[in-house]
Amino acid sequence: MLIRSAFWIGTPKSGAEQRLRHAIDHELVPAMKAFPGVRDVKALWPEKREDEPPQIACQILVEFDSRDDLERMLASPERRALRPRVLEAVALFDGSMSHIEYQVGHA
Repeated sequence: MLIRSAFWIGTPKSGAEQRLRHAIDHELVPAMKAFPGVRDVKALWPEKREDEPPQIACQILVEFDSRDDLERMLASPERRALRPRVLEAVALFDGSMSHIEYQVGHA
């Protein structure tokens, strides 16, 4: 299994906190769950921080069964169609967004 993680590093713009959370939880995540190859999508919202972590406002986890599934999602027309809505959400945010792809270990 693979996980592609999107890190929203920074803070929502003043007064946009609830609009950003609504956009991610109720628009972006449900749309991403319908992308081809996607197993599941979750948005993580920090509640408590310790040991001075980066200022991550939100982390989105997108799960895939295989590298082929991940690549299919990246190339999909559904992903391209959602991009304008992602940019609208980014406009509510002061910071940066970056991605890390993880291979899930086997225990």
